[in-house]
Amino acid sequence: MIIKKLESWYTSKRVTEITTLVGNRKYGKSYLAGKIEEIYCKNSWPFMVIDKMGIHYAVRNKFSDVVIIGGDHGDFGLDQIDEYLPVIMVKNINVVIDVSEFDELYAQEFVAELFEYLWAWHKEHKKPRNYIIEESDFFIGQMGSIKEVRSAITKCITKGRMYGFGFTLISQRYRMIDKTALAQTDNYVIFNMKLPLDLNLLKQLIGEKLDMRIKRLKQGQAIIMTDEGYSVYNIGDRETPSASNTPEYGVEIKVVETVQLSDKVEQLLAEFKGKVD
Repeated sequence: MIIKKLESWYTSKRVTEITTLVGNRKYGKSYLAGKIEEIYCKNSWPFMVIDKMGIHYAVRNKFSDVVIIGGDHGDFGLDQIDEYLPVIMVKNINVVIDVSEFDELYAQEFVAELFEYLWAWHKEHKKPRNYIIEESDFFIGQMGSIKEVRSAITKCITKGRMYGFGFTLISQRYRMIDKTALAQTDNYVIFNMKLPLDLNLLKQLIGEKLDMRIKRLKQGQAIIMTDEGYSVYNIGDRETPSASNTPEYGVEIKVVETVQLSDKVEQLLAEFKGKVD
């Protein structure tokens, strides 16, 4: 089988599509999400990351135009988001929103309010942006997520494409994601999975049985299934380090360094702070 490069598939049309990244841990889901962020940065396509794990700040190791809100590496705190979010949206600034400091309930309440705001904003402005949601089942899960956050995000997924919404949903299992949201998926990015329950559900979703191919996928490989069919892709190397490496006994974990926010973005934030609707 010919194994293709991810860059040959990831074009600008993906910005407003729904893509799900699912598979066992350690096979590269969050690593791929970071690579997708790099592609967006290099092409000036707008994205927002909802980061429950506090790992997506690593894109600022190289790309200085990405604003980080919240977390240990934030340019400013989540309590200031109302002042900066309007200019971030209007000026197409890429942003990572790190909610890892919140407890589970408050994180869900915060993200519910955020997506209610984003729904209203996109209805008015109709500008494209992709929303990358780490551990998406935490917010739109079949169990465990509060109704308010599940409803707010699902509305944007099911009805928001005409207003510019696109999504990249990351999870370990398809069975954990809300069925209404899952049914809207345009692109299934499938990493190694072995549980029969997950493989059977995947067959129902895509109409093909790929069990043996999926079980043989190596770390850094994924099957991408679209309306045109499926192919195996190599994720390839990132330009920025990963902040999601699994700790190993006797090996020191290195904190990923970040570069200073660019002067251009700092000036835009300062100039338009609190002035843009």
